[in-house]
Amino acid sequence: MNRMILALVISGLAVTSAKADAPLVRQWDATVMTRVLQSLGSTDIKTGDFNGRPAITARTRDGLNVGLYAKGCDPAVDATPPVCHGLEGVISYDASQKPNRAVLVDQLNHDYALGKFMAESDGMIRASRYFLLDGGVSEENLRSELNGYFAVGALAARTLWPEPAAR
Repeated sequence: MNRMILALVISGLAVTSAKADAPLVRQWDATVMTRVLQSLGSTDIKTGDFNGRPAITARTRDGLNVGLYAKGCDPAVDATPPVCHGLEGVISYDASQKPNRAVLVDQLNHDYALGKFMAESDGMIRASRYFLLDGGVSEENLRSELNGYFAVGALAARTLWPEPAAR
């Protein structure tokens, strides 16, 4: 029995050590962001840029439209891409048919400590959250943070659409 426990502890340490040796995500990396989104079941993943900075849009497994936007960028030098030390996650909800979006936004901001919900002039409600990469985070941690963000975003969608509906 003691050998079995010892073997489990040693194998656990080996797994922990392997994870600890994984490279940290210290700046925006479209390949890493895409891999994380894919691992979370996101579809329709598109890379590009938004106002001259890298961006990725996708659809979560819950059908929400999400964008990841590089933020905290150092100025680009010559032809090298900017180094960006953070990212903003934005979940967009089409609330154009809702009569009082400001009241909904107040309720969402009160009910969900997700980030910040905003009523936009185009009829959308957007949830925004900033993710720090300074100092480095593991890819597993980034996946966990985005998974939680998307899960709370799906719960918030139920405030807008109590019945399942297209988003």
